[in-house]
Amino acid sequence: MAGVPDISTVELSRTRLKLRDDLIFVPQNYDGTQYYHIEVKTAAEYYRIGYPEYVFVSLLDGQTTFSEALAVASQRLKTDALNQAQALAIYSWLLDNSLAAFVDADTSASGALSSVRATTSSEGLWKKLNPLWMKVPLGRPDTLLRAADPIIGWMFSGPATIAAILMMAVSSLVLGAHWEQFRASSAAVIATDNWFWLLMAWIGLKFFHELGHGIVCQRYGGSIRETGIIFAFFAPLAYVDASSSWSFRSRWQRIHTAMAGIYVELVIASVAGIAWTQIESPLVRHLLQNVIVMASLSTLLFNLNPLMKFDGYYVFSDLLQLPNLSSQASALLQSLGRRIFFGDSGSAPTIIGRRWWILLLYGVASHVWRLLVSVTLLITASVLFHGAGISLAALGTVVWFGGPLWNSFTTAWRLWHQHPERLLRASLVGSVSLTILLAMLFGLPAPIMTTAPGIVDFTDGEVIRSTSPGFVEAVHVQNGQDVIEGDLLISLRNDEVTARLDDLRKQVEQEELRLKTASHDHDPGAMSVAQANLKSLSTQLAECVKQADGLELRAGRAGRVVGRSLQSLQGTFAKAGMELLTIGLDDAKEVHLSVGQRELGISTSLIGQPLKVRIGTHPAITGTLVRVNPRASRDIPDAALAATNGGPLSVVEAEQSEKTKSEHRLRLTEHRFTAVLQLPSDAARRLHCGERGIATLGLPRGSLGTHLWRSAHDWLDMRLAQLSH
Repeated sequence: MAGVPDISTVELSRTRLKLRDDLIFVPQNYDGTQYYHIEVKTAAEYYRIGYPEYVFVSLLDGQTTFSEALAVASQRLKTDALNQAQALAIYSWLLDNSLAAFVDADTSASGALSSVRATTSSEGLWKKLNPLWMKVPLGRPDTLLRAADPIIGWMFSGPATIAAILMMAVSSLVLGAHWEQFRASSAAVIATDNWFWLLMAWIGLKFFHELGHGIVCQRYGGSIRETGIIFAFFAPLAYVDASSSWSFRSRWQRIHTAMAGIYVELVIASVAGIAWTQIESPLVRHLLQNVIVMASLSTLLFNLNPLMKFDGYYVFSDLLQLPNLSSQASALLQSLGRRIFFGDSGSAPTIIGRRWWILLLYGVASHVWRLLVSVTLLITASVLFHGAGISLAALGTVVWFGGPLWNSFTTAWRLWHQHPERLLRASLVGSVSLTILLAMLFGLPAPIMTTAPGIVDFTDGEVIRSTSPGFVEAVHVQNGQDVIEGDLLISLRNDEVTARLDDLRKQVEQEELRLKTASHDHDPGAMSVAQANLKSLSTQLAECVKQADGLELRAGRAGRVVGRSLQSLQGTFAKAGMELLTIGLDDAKEVHLSVGQRELGISTSLIGQPLKVRIGTHPAITGTLVRVNPRASRDIPDAALAATNGGPLSVVEAEQSEKTKSEHRLRLTEHRFTAVLQLPSDAARRLHCGERGIATLGLPRGSLGTHLWRSAHDWLDMRLAQLSH
């Protein structure tokens, strides 16, 4: 943890700062706590400080020295006053942002501050060098906002907002009614060959998103200092600097400004959703679906996420009435860290009660989230851009993690020379904490149940396949219908087979006539030829009759029909061997489980034992694990289990050579095993074939740390496989 240089008051006593003349201080109240908003009027810059900082800063009039200002502030605020290190940090902050300047000829103390200012400048330089997060300012958008306000400004009025919320509700209901169709076609949106349209939808949405921020901010009297583009992971993101909204006295005006962009995106998504259900053009529907998906994903994952400094963060901060939420949470974590590891009694937190817990939980959650996002972006960059991506990932790692590591090193070096006992304490506390953490990770069992997804199917069900190729002429049964042996199920039509059958029958009749004539004329040679031809034709006729009979598919047993979209088969071509439907008994069903490689050992040990399985919304059912297929495969056990159909199994596009071997165009991302769980007859009657379920296999083998490592490894392998495709 980086500390502030220990500068004595004697060195600072000769320095005097004078604030800029164009600073405007506006008081604001957050949950009973006073804060001050600072506006640099001529530069349109905005900052926010707490009341103790304001008292200290207000004393810097060019006549009062650093030590005098610190002493006066201490007399006024008593225990709430800034300490010397905090005051030094404010001194440096004022100079770095050109909010104040030295008025003394003797500014030797400014050299003492140079290390802090250099650290701040270097951190800014590190951020600018980050290839995965580049900011390109484009100037002030005043002209664009003035032109756009008369056109779309009415959207942010009260009546328009109510109408928009109603439209969002209608769009949600309409899309819900077509959800299966929408979900099925969503696979094309996330396909790798659709990146261009996704990018176009993203750029358009973000343009109107930031336009909404700017218009609402100006309508409340604020100004937009700057607009530009941020290239996050090389994806362009528009931005506007609406920090002037911090000066709004009403927090609801600030929240409205922060929510304006999300509101615009949701309005666009709602219009696109309603249009998607009404338009027939496949191309237009595809483009609309791109807009819907991007608006919802970006809004939920980024803009509404309070753990990153986007719109949701500022809304969350205002709702909790905790300004500078992120910086306060980081300061609290640093304070706790210094107290625990270095025994720094001066780092005792001044925040108590509910706010302390909120800041602590938020600080931990935001740091964990940022770490996960950073690691994910680095991994994705290394995969997407191949060799260049590895270089980018390496540079991004240095930029994101190099600064904090260097600050930690310099802090340790300083402590080694100034306070070696604190460094020794930090080493001991860190070693003990790491030992306890490792003992918990690798000594405790993983408290997570191992599960296996599955699909309900008939036990020894009769699969009806087309024995002869042909077009489906008629479907005589419906899904769920009871049939008996011999019932006609599906009629196929193959004009080639029918014509050949008629032709062969005529040829047989002709050869029989020739044989009869040769026999009547006592011609042995003609009789021999006719008999040979008749034998060959009879063999061909028998085969053709078999093919013709195969055009009528009949039930070979009594049971219930199970088939997806049977009526939609009519008019389609069925290849020989194509599965059309299944017939089975209602009280004889089983669950076909898909078992991962990690779970094979525990699954094999449970053969013959009862297992709990939960099917859909039904109560948990106890079945018996009867067998585990020892042969692994990347074939999908059932299409309903694929992630593209809402299932739990991750899939990728099959290679061209694999597509010819199976009717499925998708493959699992890893090899998996198939297990069979037998269901009791009473439970089988309540279930339907094709329902998805989850079977509980028990606690995983190994420790919690081993389980977390394996899960992270499997997740990484899966993502790399999907990205490589």
